[in-house]
Amino acid sequence: MMANQPFFLKVNIALLRILRYIFLAITCCVFANPSAAQDKKQNKPLVAYLNDDKTHFIKFSGYGQFWARYTQLNPGSKVNESLKKSVADLSLRRLRMKMIIYPIDNLTLVFQGGTTNLTYLNDNESAFDLLDAFGEYKFSDQITVGAGRSNWKGLTRFAAGPTATLLYDVPFLDLGNVNKTDLTLRNLNLFAKGQLGRLDYRVILAKPYVPSTTKPVQDLSGFNNLSVKPNLSAYVKWEFLEKESNAGPTAAGSYLGKKKVLAVGVGAELQKDLLWHLAGADTVLNDMKLYSADVFYDTPINLQKGTSFNVYAAVFHHDYGPGYVRNLGINNTANGLDAATASFNGSGNSYPVVGTGNSLLFQTGFTLPYFNQQKKKARLMPAVAIQYSKFDRLADPMITYDLGLSLLLRDHASKFVFNAQSRPIYTLQGSDLKVSERKMMFVLLYHINID
Repeated sequence: MMANQPFFLKVNIALLRILRYIFLAITCCVFANPSAAQDKKQNKPLVAYLNDDKTHFIKFSGYGQFWARYTQLNPGSKVNESLKKSVADLSLRRLRMKMIIYPIDNLTLVFQGGTTNLTYLNDNESAFDLLDAFGEYKFSDQITVGAGRSNWKGLTRFAAGPTATLLYDVPFLDLGNVNKTDLTLRNLNLFAKGQLGRLDYRVILAKPYVPSTTKPVQDLSGFNNLSVKPNLSAYVKWEFLEKESNAGPTAAGSYLGKKKVLAVGVGAELQKDLLWHLAGADTVLNDMKLYSADVFYDTPINLQKGTSFNVYAAVFHHDYGPGYVRNLGINNTANGLDAATASFNGSGNSYPVVGTGNSLLFQTGFTLPYFNQQKKKARLMPAVAIQYSKFDRLADPMITYDLGLSLLLRDHASKFVFNAQSRPIYTLQGSDLKVSERKMMFVLLYHINID
């Protein structure tokens, strides 16, 4: 019956659900704290207390990210059946509504729903999906264990996705097999986390989703359609200065000088027999073996003026088997490809992001003084990033550049970000895949927290 409903009715149902969540959150908070409705200057947390001493409660939050974008498309890109060289579009990059419940001492339940990459091309994919549904029990600061569907992941600092990012998004290289063996970074998993002095750790055992598969190809590794085996990932870091919170799976991309943090971490993600390729007449199974090391530094320069400095650097060794390269186009605005004029990149804004080989990632930024020193609100944050990858299959290195400028209206809770990205286009030249040209993508993002 739902399949026969017109699109506008589906959208209305989804909006009603969202409004219901927001109404419930606001109602709970007003009754929990009547003065919240009277205070017009300061927002009150969306919290409903479950006991008199306020140790058990339900907390509501969320955020939205909206994109206005101009993209120079890869050669051969189509929008429906029209060949296009560029596209200007609006999209809802992310919408999240989150509920955290503390029903008893030491137990936390997390539920989160939302939609991702809602563009003018996918009006039939605007469902408000359940993303997270997991629980965790804290035995001590040294160990917490949990289970469910979550984005708890190892490998890198940012493997679990974005929060308080330095540029317009988290570096995609950090995300591993995003939307390949997971759904929006989520898997059904078991995890353990904790802090042993200055050592922060997480270990995750996941049952991945079945990836989109291909038939085995001669000397080129691809995902297979055999039984999926468990995925093991882990990440440990040493915190030299101030300690960071490990309450949630995501890590801050910038503290804007509110903390002085120096963290050095190493991570790995392993999965047996995930890929395959042909070697002559034989089908060979390939294990996925991913390794990384990173360093994150964030420090205030002048707290009163609001100036700070941030840098993140990471190195990667990825082994997916021979010749594996994945082209990734986040929030892609093309849905077709003309094979006669296409490049190796594929359609839209795709480019080689991960693959068998070695990579270096570097990003840095700093905050400028507050516009108004008394109110201490709005300020600018310029930032730059570069990814350099030597993938075994590509003759030329893969290099992307990002240049961004953020207008922080209320730190990361309300901000505009302008980002310009340059990416390489690979074409077959003789027997080698080499860079033939570069394309640009310009994004203007607005991010708003609901808390």
